[in-house]
Amino acid sequence: MADQAKVFILTGEHQDLKTGNTLRYWGISDDGMPVEFIIDSVRPVFFTNRENTSLSLPIQYTRKEVKLKSFDFRDVDALYFRTQKDLRSAAEILRSLGITTYESDVDPVRRFLMERFIHVQLTLTGECVNLGHSLRFINPKVEPCEFDPKFKVASIDIETGIKDGTLYSIAVHLSGRNSEEEKIVFMLADDALDDGQLKLFRTQKDLLQSFLNWFKWADPDLIIGWHVIGFDLMFLENKARELHIPFDISRGGGRTSLVQRKSGGYFAYIPGRVVLDGPPALRSAFYSFEDFRLETVSQELLGRGKTITPDEDKIGEIEKFFSQDKHKLAEYNLQDAVLVSEIFAKTGLIDLCVKRSQISGLFMDQLSKMTQAFDNFYLPRLHRAGFVAPESDMTRTTENLAGGYVIDPRPGIYDNVVVMDYKSLYPSIIETFKIDPLSKITSEEDTILTPGGYKFSRTRHILPEYIGSLMHKRAGAKRSKNKHLAQAIKILMNSFYGVMGAYGCRFFDPYLPNSITSTGQWILLESKRFLEEKGYEIVYGDTDSLFIKLKKGESEKAALLGEELAREMNLYWKERLLKEFSLESFLEIEFEKHYSRFILTTARGGGGEAGAKKRYAGLIETGGRRHLEFTGMEIVRSDWTRLAKEFQQELYSRIFNSEDADGWIRSFVEEVTRGLHDEKLVYRKRLRKDVDLYTKNTPPHVKAARLTNTSSGIIKYVMTKRGPVPVELGQRDFDYQHYIDKQIKPIADSVLGLLGRSFDELFKPTQLNFFS
Repeated sequence: MADQAKVFILTGEHQDLKTGNTLRYWGISDDGMPVEFIIDSVRPVFFTNRENTSLSLPIQYTRKEVKLKSFDFRDVDALYFRTQKDLRSAAEILRSLGITTYESDVDPVRRFLMERFIHVQLTLTGECVNLGHSLRFINPKVEPCEFDPKFKVASIDIETGIKDGTLYSIAVHLSGRNSEEEKIVFMLADDALDDGQLKLFRTQKDLLQSFLNWFKWADPDLIIGWHVIGFDLMFLENKARELHIPFDISRGGGRTSLVQRKSGGYFAYIPGRVVLDGPPALRSAFYSFEDFRLETVSQELLGRGKTITPDEDKIGEIEKFFSQDKHKLAEYNLQDAVLVSEIFAKTGLIDLCVKRSQISGLFMDQLSKMTQAFDNFYLPRLHRAGFVAPESDMTRTTENLAGGYVIDPRPGIYDNVVVMDYKSLYPSIIETFKIDPLSKITSEEDTILTPGGYKFSRTRHILPEYIGSLMHKRAGAKRSKNKHLAQAIKILMNSFYGVMGAYGCRFFDPYLPNSITSTGQWILLESKRFLEEKGYEIVYGDTDSLFIKLKKGESEKAALLGEELAREMNLYWKERLLKEFSLESFLEIEFEKHYSRFILTTARGGGGEAGAKKRYAGLIETGGRRHLEFTGMEIVRSDWTRLAKEFQQELYSRIFNSEDADGWIRSFVEEVTRGLHDEKLVYRKRLRKDVDLYTKNTPPHVKAARLTNTSSGIIKYVMTKRGPVPVELGQRDFDYQHYIDKQIKPIADSVLGLLGRSFDELFKPTQLNFFS
């Protein structure tokens, strides 16, 4: 009887062996057992036009006639090869001869899964070898399945000597499956000692080898940390090389690859394991913090931080602990590893990555590759529709694509504004007007003409149905309060518009995203007209949202009115699209919120009355509580000072509550000049490249960085009378006039101008001369 296992795939790779191209996957079963399965019976394939009957290739291949066509409706044949190397060589030869190839750039690891509609989860059926620590299948039968995996997770953090690069310690927090937990610190010391949680070693080699032995025994599925690839893992790999120790942290003896990308990020491929780095994982989940230091994030999310506080000399404290108090260093090192585990648990980052992987078909460490996610669902369905896809053209430059439409804001201070929002506007446009690559090339079959004049087929398409299934699944996720699944689906759906207009996408065609944005513009403007005919004023609109000023007497029932307007507009679009286009409407507008007071500011530096786009503030009152919301303003930007943010918060609060603002502004400016807000004057700005590469102009944070020979990370500096100076130099000759002119005045004028006043008018000349 054949063995069977449900498996969630963690990694996959292909190798050319003597027997041919071999696919090797690692994953974990539904009971947590590591599983390796090998496929050595699949031949790499690409396609070429059938008209190319005589192909002279110095490579063995098999040609097969298939019932598929190219996008220009030419019949194609499939060419099968023994190895991936043979496939690449053949494709290069044909292209050099001017012969078109199709899909030769599809990774065989992905093709095997996608053609079987497998999204990282599958049932294996076949003969299985139990290796004790893992299971191995060779050429099993595979079928898609669904289950939620349970991982064993190792949070890793290291401490090192700054001057000589000595490895001081490695802390690991192991958690996850079956609620097991282990905390260990491996540390360098004068005498060896195994004190349970703290293990001391006389040499770096013994320390590192012991850690690697433990790691193999613990056998985690996921590795997490804070900058864990670019710092911790790369340091350990280099140290292992220096000490002539094999840096074997993979499963099955696979080769580990740690790479710094051209973009500046890092990627780790470790067969059988996935590495998730804290800061990029949080960014991809749309978290925002003042900065992404572990201390900052842990304080905001957990309410506690590192054992060495930011205002202490971190390097000096670590050196002191290492030489004088090993237990203190172990406590500090381990605390960092535990904080990372707790941040991942608090935010549900691992569950979100799992859901995104299950929905997109991307491995957990490749979730940013949305063009591949598009291929995963589109290519197999395209083949079954009778077509092959073009190759990705990496030499092509991205053309300008039309962005979301913005209805010009009308600057002012308003009472009672409701916001109406189209739910997943671009995906719903795709679903309604049948927009996708296949429906474009078959547009002469039962044609739909969009409001912008773009043609698509009413009957031959792929993406609209797929979006419909995702919408249905997302609605179910919301009903069951599965927020990570709902977010994973939203991220995938919202990527479709961008992918079709993205550099490197095989389906790149500006026709597609431009047809979507032009339709979105039409919908927004026609929605505006519909509401204006009902007597409402639209003060602003942006892509999928409308800001509607209520009429007198409607504020008490704002929410009910918003819901009613949404029902009327959805019915309007249902009837109109059916009448004018014979289409079912999948558009859905929702009432989002009610601002009891709302501010739209004028554009800065324009010298006119034009409104500032994507910049507004509003007061929301719910259940007797009042809070302010800011969009696009200084208070939500990380590169403005705390002085500016607190000033803006209080100023707008006073304006919204009809309290004195003029006198308070005068008092606040005077307090600044008296040094009462000095702790709020710090700028924070990230270096995007090495300081030596700033040649054309030198921003303030770069000037500050050069004073301390800093070349990366977040630069904290203040403006002094001598220019920008890093905070660690402790200079106190602050340029208060700079902060008044560059931080306070612009914020004040943005709202005072709406009241017919200005910042300068609040001060008489004698009052402005604080610095004589």
